[in-house]
Amino acid sequence: MNNPTRKNQEAIYRDLFTKHKGTPMAVSSESLEHKKIRFTNICNIFKKDKDNITVHEVGMGIADMNQFIIDHFPTKEITYSGTEILEEYVDVSKERFPENSFFLRDITETRFEDSYDYLLLSGVFHQRRDSTIKEWELFSQNILRNSFKMCKKGLSFIFISPFVDFYQTQVYYANLPKLLSFINDDLSRFFEIKHNYALYEFTVYVYKEDYIKSLHPQSEFSKYFKI
Repeated sequence: MNNPTRKNQEAIYRDLFTKHKGTPMAVSSESLEHKKIRFTNICNIFKKDKDNITVHEVGMGIADMNQFIIDHFPTKEITYSGTEILEEYVDVSKERFPENSFFLRDITETRFEDSYDYLLLSGVFHQRRDSTIKEWELFSQNILRNSFKMCKKGLSFIFISPFVDFYQTQVYYANLPKLLSFINDDLSRFFEIKHNYALYEFTVYVYKEDYIKSLHPQSEFSKYFKI
């Protein structure tokens, strides 16, 4: 196992699942309203898509995002699937949505061969707990790098903002300059940051270059793309 944070994460989320089963805290969310605002921002990356799309959630918990997509995008044909490292979450997700595909695996360690239009990560990078900041940043970079390789159009994820009025020692507050340099150097120069909603966090959209190029087919713009 190359992910030094995994054992710690499994213990944290297994404890939450056991103590708070049936509530938002079972997946470390404060309330349904918190989940709704996160899901809204995460899913806005594909809001304008008109074609049938596939989305894959990394760290899906009990697949609440799938229900959100069903409820809020009734006219779109969206195929949802998910990945988790906790077997209990995978089992509950399969019980809730037997028609969907769910995987017990660690995308931090390797990129898998399956691909999707969009990869989504909601709340994956919040609970650092006993992991060092260096370990947590390496974990987040590895999972983002592998997730980006698995998407065809884009990647959507959330970090806690460094601009807060309180600090918790076991939470990871994003180093924005370091994160932006990583996104540009390792993923893509085509990205957006949403830092304009109630929670002390921000949502990032990172797009594949060929997808952005397809939105700008005019010859005048060809010089801005490498591919």
